[in-house]
Amino acid sequence: MSKFLKFLKTLDRKRPIRSALFKVFTFLFGFGATLLVGGFVLFVTYISTAKPPVSLPKVDGIVVLTGADGTRLLVGANLLQNGHGERLLISGVNPTIKPVQIQALLKLELEQFICCVDLDYEAENTYDNAQETANWAKALGFEKILLVTSAYHMPRAKMEIASAMNGIEIVAYPVAIEHSDDMPWWGGWDKTRLLLREYGKLLVSYAREPGKRPIRQKLKTSDE
Repeated sequence: MSKFLKFLKTLDRKRPIRSALFKVFTFLFGFGATLLVGGFVLFVTYISTAKPPVSLPKVDGIVVLTGADGTRLLVGANLLQNGHGERLLISGVNPTIKPVQIQALLKLELEQFICCVDLDYEAENTYDNAQETANWAKALGFEKILLVTSAYHMPRAKMEIASAMNGIEIVAYPVAIEHSDDMPWWGGWDKTRLLLREYGKLLVSYAREPGKRPIRQKLKTSDE
């Protein structure tokens, strides 16, 4: 019986320590969760309000990162036609798509397409986009580029490219997420899942050193 009483006294002495540790763990967990949720709110707020510059500054080249549809490509082609850059780089082109198909999609004259459009078939993810963009800009001596990608992809893409380009200035030209008028402002559940996935990738990019090579994806999608 005496041994049992001693054991109970030992538990009583350790209880304040366990209680304190539990409180610290609870605080850290709550603080971390608050940061994650707050960060996501800021991320979504940026996406919902992100717009292209009202007055475009003079840039050397235009870079478009490919996506699920051709919206970004058309935006980039329009910017090139209006003289906002000397050349256009399309990064992350699917190898099965031929240049003539892209030229038809962009609705550019063949002469301008041959002269001023460069196609990157190598990039398979955002890291690759950054490396190919850096190589392209350095080879041409460009010091300032206009980056065209979706609004939700812009923070991560700009961070990776800025890391790879060693001080070359990047002007963001975000393309808004499209959704119908009968959907909520964030675009519905499918878009919410897309934003959650992109937010997770952005956190991973922040956690590791920007520019460090991520695991390659099998599918060629530049938003990866």
